[in-house]
Amino acid sequence: MISNLRKIIFIFIIYRFKSRKKISFVDLNFRKNDFTNYHMIKSFIFKNNFYITKNKSVHTFDFLNFTNKLGGTIGINLAREAIFGWFKINKNKINFPWFEDLSSRRLINLIYNYEYINSSSKINDKKKLDAIILFHIQRVLFEFNLKKISAITSFDLIAFLMSNLLLKKNNINNISYIKFIIEYQIDKLGMHKSYNLLEHSKFINNLNEIKNILLFFQVNEADAFDKLILKMTSVLNQYFHDDGSIPLFNGSNNIYTKIIYNSLNKQDYLKKREFNNISNGLAFYSDKNKKIFFDVVQPNTDQINSNLSAGTLSIEISGFGEKIFTNCGASESFGKNPEYLRYSAAHSTIILQNTNISEIKEGNPHIKFPQSVVFRKEENSEREIFEGSHNGYLKKFNKIIKRRLIISKNTNSIVGEDSLISIKDVAERLIYHIRFHLADGMTFNFTNNKKNIILKTKLNNIWLFKSEKELIVEDSILVDNNITKITKQIVMKGIIVDRKIIEKWSLEKI
Repeated sequence: MISNLRKIIFIFIIYRFKSRKKISFVDLNFRKNDFTNYHMIKSFIFKNNFYITKNKSVHTFDFLNFTNKLGGTIGINLAREAIFGWFKINKNKINFPWFEDLSSRRLINLIYNYEYINSSSKINDKKKLDAIILFHIQRVLFEFNLKKISAITSFDLIAFLMSNLLLKKNNINNISYIKFIIEYQIDKLGMHKSYNLLEHSKFINNLNEIKNILLFFQVNEADAFDKLILKMTSVLNQYFHDDGSIPLFNGSNNIYTKIIYNSLNKQDYLKKREFNNISNGLAFYSDKNKKIFFDVVQPNTDQINSNLSAGTLSIEISGFGEKIFTNCGASESFGKNPEYLRYSAAHSTIILQNTNISEIKEGNPHIKFPQSVVFRKEENSEREIFEGSHNGYLKKFNKIIKRRLIISKNTNSIVGEDSLISIKDVAERLIYHIRFHLADGMTFNFTNNKKNIILKTKLNNIWLFKSEKELIVEDSILVDNNITKITKQIVMKGIIVDRKIIEKWSLEKI
């Protein structure tokens, strides 16, 4: 039914597309920061007919940014041939590659690179490119109105706004709707609800581009997003480890971290802001020597949550300019990103019976996930306490999981208490693992009782990890900047034999 309706409307789009008057696409490059993965594009750009693949990274048309940098006749011809060849194959398709935000990303890249592509074009080629852009405009507007609010990305917002302004159809209702969508996708703290620091950064970047578009078209609402941009930027400013990297939660990677960091506005509004209202998201603690990040995100069925990992209550810790505990990370979102990198075992968290806290399914929001993730914080002059819990193992194993972090403000130490609580007597003996994935380049030595491990960092800082039971060290991996490295992980392993098991551990610089 929906497919047939789309076909009927699609025919209407083609009719409108053919009858539309000429529009100028000159001087419409509003790009602020470039998040193009040039390394990935190099892997396919020089292959014959590379545009026939189903790899999403091709269908965003990010390769136009590469050909623009390549320059010259070679770059222009490569871009033009790929655009025309792609459109001939895909123009009449209904779903892929006209789904998610691929249409919007293509339209943005086509318009931003328009002058470059046409710098040596014949009149007929220019007309073909104009027609392809106009076709995309109509498809973007059509698809935008069918999407759920939580599925609309910031790229969709740019494409929607620019399309309406070019067609001279924009009105105050459009701006109000864009505001509504943006506010829906940002939590009270000012964090994008993907809880992916890279996506958060892209969202800020795209808000700035929206602002520039409004300024260019002399729309009075150009300053409508200033406060939100400042709020989101002040949050982002907190989410850097001591080594300058961003924490690897929910598919984040550090490919663009230098761009992100350099784009931060270090003006007065970023000096100090209180963050006392965290009840859901990525909690953090920071002092001059250490940083701690704690995943207490409450998953839901919204599309914006679809890439959350199964790492509830996972932590990352850094100190004295180096990362110590990490999560396994992820590769570029449009690359080949194995699903196991989203599993609970790929995070520094508590895992029961080697099963995921949330059920992971590729390309979809979680089917099963904790229905209750609770976080509370308390502090005094000497310490700050984070306490989180989730019921992700309740239905299957009748267990509640809690993690308590006691962070010393005056010493370089963190104490952890991880609890597995049975809500009723169960005879089944369940295995649990508490994993602490080590950052790249760290070495370790056990003490004689096997309950303590001495950790040595690249900068020769020494940390002592203590436990009340014997520890083991297993192999791990770290995927960052699209590079996979072999690392190690500290593992606390046991069997639940009591109604409540509490595993205590600590990390202290020595």
